[in-house]
Amino acid sequence: MSSSVSRLVSSVCKKIIKPYSPTPISLRCPKLSYLDQMVGGIYIPLALFYPKLSNRWSNKPNNVVSQHLEKSLSKVLTNYYPFAGKLNDNISIDCNDNGVEFFVTEINCPMSEIFNHPYFEKHNLVYPTEVINNQYTYEGSLAVFQLTHFNCGGIAISMCLSHKVGDGYTFGNFMNHWATIARNPLSSEIYPISPKFDGSFYFPPTKDEDSSNVSNNNIVPQREECVSKGFSISSSKLTALKARVINDSEVQNPSDTEVVSAFLYQRAMATKKLVNSDSIRPSLLHQAVNLRPPLPKHTMGNICSLFSILTKEEKEMDLARVVSKLRKEKEEVKQKYKNAKIEELLPITLEQHRKANDLLVNNSCYDLYRFSSLITFPSYEVDFGWGKPEKVISPISTSNPPIKNMFFLMADKNRDGVNLTCSMKKQDMLAFERDEELLRFASPTS
Repeated sequence: MSSSVSRLVSSVCKKIIKPYSPTPISLRCPKLSYLDQMVGGIYIPLALFYPKLSNRWSNKPNNVVSQHLEKSLSKVLTNYYPFAGKLNDNISIDCNDNGVEFFVTEINCPMSEIFNHPYFEKHNLVYPTEVINNQYTYEGSLAVFQLTHFNCGGIAISMCLSHKVGDGYTFGNFMNHWATIARNPLSSEIYPISPKFDGSFYFPPTKDEDSSNVSNNNIVPQREECVSKGFSISSSKLTALKARVINDSEVQNPSDTEVVSAFLYQRAMATKKLVNSDSIRPSLLHQAVNLRPPLPKHTMGNICSLFSILTKEEKEMDLARVVSKLRKEKEEVKQKYKNAKIEELLPITLEQHRKANDLLVNNSCYDLYRFSSLITFPSYEVDFGWGKPEKVISPISTSNPPIKNMFFLMADKNRDGVNLTCSMKKQDMLAFERDEELLRFASPTS
């Protein structure tokens, strides 16, 4: 972070928040599932921006806002107790209730200057510095939080959660559960999903002596020198893209994730072709699929599988054709799990990962595009008691350096359009962000 940016920070205070109630002895040492073991120790970050607080919060001092979040965080950690513990190598989590780090900081600028800034570097001000700068090697708590106060009266709440403990679904449920408790501190309202960290029941871990070798995988990719950009696709433009797919394929109910992923993949391949003044470069699209259902919705951890599509020829770049291939692959994956017995879940998942890795290894000269989507998660509905966020910043924008050819999709504030961030090598991004077909449907936001 440059000195000109860091000078905006006027104060930082650190606290440790422990679970409100002690974790029962029977839950104190949950084993990591095989899928947890495969994931690298990266932290998943997300930030929510709230404008100047209104109603009963408008004249509250900063410390009252902080205490409100700290108390509710303590209560939700009783349900999400692994985040307040410590990793035991790559085997289990010691749920010792040591707590999570909670930072409070003040920034000498209005909130809009951060989330409207053309460079993602300023966004990092709202995250705990040490976590963002050391996302793979951070040795603090398994969940780290920061409350940022702006001089305009607005605030940002950021969270960095260890991927070892859970996936995006786990993250989303934690965030909503926390907000529910904060919004109704005196209510007996029960959050609809009571979390269980029982992933090892469905995906048994490897033997203890082999656990350190499991994480040598391709789930968490290596970083490269890239640039990140943000775009938005409005409701009307998304509808137009869907109409194109419906008219030209058998997929009559394409999802937002399918259509936007296929469109971005198509445009990335097309502009890469222009950069190289050559024919299309064979490409792979990797995407994760949530396994809840068929697995229970209350199961937290890393509960997902992978699927990929391969594109070798220019005729395969047609939008409707790409969507059809995505749908076909996803449905085939889901069908494999639908009627599987518990002891069959891990072999099926390992086979999916093997197929994805074999495609990559056997075609190492191909371009790989990774897509991750939280479109179905209502991130703009997260209300801690003072209303809904004005802006939500997606994880990819904080990667340092970013992951090459990574696309992250989220629903927009109205939940009828899509916000996305992507990262590419600088030369590729220059061509991508000027692509006329891309700009017909997507507007730059950064």
